[in-house]
Amino acid sequence: MDQIFSATSRYSGRWRAGRTKTPGSLIALTWLVISPVLWAEPVTRHYDWLTADQVSGSLIVTSRENGGYTADFEFNDRGRGPRLHEIIQIDDRGLLHKLELNGHSYMGAPAEESFGFEAGTATWKSTLEAGQFEFDGPLAAWYSATEGTPLQVALLARALLRQPELRMPLLPSGEATITRLTETQAGATAVTLYAIGGLGLGPQYIWLDNEQELFAVAAGWMGLVPGGKAELLPRLQALQDQAEAARSQKLAALLGEPLPDAWVLNNFTLVDVESGQLRPAMMAIVQDGRIVGLIDNGHGGQGDPMVDSQQTVIDGGGHYLIPGLWDMHTHLSLDDGLLHIAAGVTTVRDLGNDPKRLTEVVTAFESGQAIGPRVYQAGFLDQKSPYSAPTGRLAENLDQALAMVDEFAGMGYPQIKIYSSIDPDWVAPIAARVHNHGMRLSGHIPSYMTAERAVNEGFDEIQHINMLFLNFLAGPEDDTRTPLRFSLVADQAAELDLDSAEVTAFIALLKEKNVVVDPTVAIFDSMFRHRSGQLDPSFAMVADNLPPSVRREMLAGEMDITDENANRYAASAQALLNLIGRLHRAGVPLVAGSDNLAGFTLHRELELYQQAGISAAEVLRVVTLDSARVMGNEFKSGSVQVGKYADFVLLKANPLENISAVRTPVAVFKSNRRYDPSKLYKAVGIRPFD
Repeated sequence: MDQIFSATSRYSGRWRAGRTKTPGSLIALTWLVISPVLWAEPVTRHYDWLTADQVSGSLIVTSRENGGYTADFEFNDRGRGPRLHEIIQIDDRGLLHKLELNGHSYMGAPAEESFGFEAGTATWKSTLEAGQFEFDGPLAAWYSATEGTPLQVALLARALLRQPELRMPLLPSGEATITRLTETQAGATAVTLYAIGGLGLGPQYIWLDNEQELFAVAAGWMGLVPGGKAELLPRLQALQDQAEAARSQKLAALLGEPLPDAWVLNNFTLVDVESGQLRPAMMAIVQDGRIVGLIDNGHGGQGDPMVDSQQTVIDGGGHYLIPGLWDMHTHLSLDDGLLHIAAGVTTVRDLGNDPKRLTEVVTAFESGQAIGPRVYQAGFLDQKSPYSAPTGRLAENLDQALAMVDEFAGMGYPQIKIYSSIDPDWVAPIAARVHNHGMRLSGHIPSYMTAERAVNEGFDEIQHINMLFLNFLAGPEDDTRTPLRFSLVADQAAELDLDSAEVTAFIALLKEKNVVVDPTVAIFDSMFRHRSGQLDPSFAMVADNLPPSVRREMLAGEMDITDENANRYAASAQALLNLIGRLHRAGVPLVAGSDNLAGFTLHRELELYQQAGISAAEVLRVVTLDSARVMGNEFKSGSVQVGKYADFVLLKANPLENISAVRTPVAVFKSNRRYDPSKLYKAVGIRPFD
């Protein structure tokens, strides 16, 4: 799916996913009738939304001197994207007094949202929730809308700057803070970068001009700038990157405990992921980040010649030791690194990113300037089209595509991932070039191509379980570059006979060709089951520990699920799990990836595999040793064995009984550093899970 708000993105989902479809004209007309102040002379500002340096949408803001605003925001991302209309009234103290918002979400889910303050009572209502709060005096908080345009964030920033302590309560709950980071000249305009805390798991960055008006949003390969000023974004992004790097460096210094060159972990139960057995009372001896000894002892290794009495000895507390988890489907940012490590993920594979930006992130992780896992990089390749991926390399012809493969090979990438717009006739020659370089080929199944053909023409791996269903559900004219690749599966997956001769033969082909499947089923389970107003099932187990504003985002569904389609969509979600179970039983190799919120999504992915009928022991092997084998690194990682990296995780509970045990790590070790997950989570506003 390659969702934007996952590890793929560096900006808040609050303006990516507006959730209403109702036209705004009636609301707008009513406001103009009942609020004469809005007739003041307006000022209109036009902004361009950019995707990969190309204009893909717009924000139009009209403001009036009395604090009245209207905003219209939309962009198109491969046939998806929000469309929002909002009307805002700010009071004379700069606080949000009224809000009316309507539109539709990034994936099309409907919603409406309103807020008002009258006679000491703040009242809000949306498709997700409704509530009110009584104030003894004037309004003294900011309503944090579940949806909105970048304008809302800019107005919040301005309100925070007027607060004596640069902080303010949020409604329904939480608190926002603001920090000034840097300033620069953008053309003729002086602009300042601010970081707003309290809206997510990391800061919300926004650029304001010297009048404290919205100027820009830098969001990796996406962003917002004044109309016709696309050339400003790269420099603003570079300055913001520097600020983010400084924050990450500070967190790394505070939260990563360096260990000496030689140290010992004693008194733990080793989980042998290869055999699926437990080995109690173990001791591991580590030298220069590698395991040099494993002793079945239980007496602290006293008298063992491999143990120096001067070495640092860490007590494992009798907990269960597993190898670090692998997330095989990420789109990394600096902020993701901390969440991965806190969740016990010590190795990831990035399946689509800007090479330069990814190199900077990897360098920061490897040098210890930021907290993060080991990283395998895949070159991302798509064909230029109206539905091209927002990142990666865009080829206009086959020769360019092959040259890009050569370039990625020269950079040492072990894998190429292709995307949905690739011409099906390019797949075989791309596969041949990839294999000639000793690399692997994976990806989406290109539109107008069957998965069966892609496998026969050289695919080594398929991303996303929906692509396997499209092999049977999509017709020759169906354009699966669009959201059809989601809606078609939601509508029809439950009707596919998974025991039919056609499906059985396809599974046998995957097994014969040793094609790996990367299901990312958690995102589809959420998409097909999650109705707006209910907690997202992918995060229900952790939602109450998340910051209030983040928890509220977990109430927002993506697809327009109604009473008419809810049962059908849920049955399709179950069909995805049923196919995963059949793949595993047939011997088709699986890897586990998130393609969404770092750490927590991977945990949910593993739980869904267990629900699909795969034993906890086998699921644990999939997310550790099997992943290392797929990447050709099983001699260095994937299990706790002599000679391998000291990348391992202490768990409270036995993961061989229930894979959910991976949710509560006691400590995470990566080479010569130890991390306390509770401290990592606290640093980003998450209440520890113990």
